[in-house]
Amino acid sequence: MDNQLTIKEFLRVFDHIRSIGKPLNSKYLLEDIYAWHDYDGYTCWLNYRDVTVTLMFHGSLKVEYEKRTNYVDFTKRCLSLIANNTQMVR
Repeated sequence: MDNQLTIKEFLRVFDHIRSIGKPLNSKYLLEDIYAWHDYDGYTCWLNYRDVTVTLMFHGSLKVEYEKRTNYVDFTKRCLSLIANNTQMVR
């Protein structure tokens, strides 16, 4: 099972965490996922355990992880955040 998310979905997760997550230094935390960005906002990151997603200007996406099980768990959490956020908006 390969739960690949698009950059658009990752950006929705990033925005949701930044909007309602707990501020922690220069990052935001929600459901064990960290979100942060550089000073100009052109590069954003999501992090969960050993998984790091880098969202770059012009739609570039980089996903790094060591353990596939962590990546699978991360994508499930992201999909859950997207689903819950969509339900709240309706």
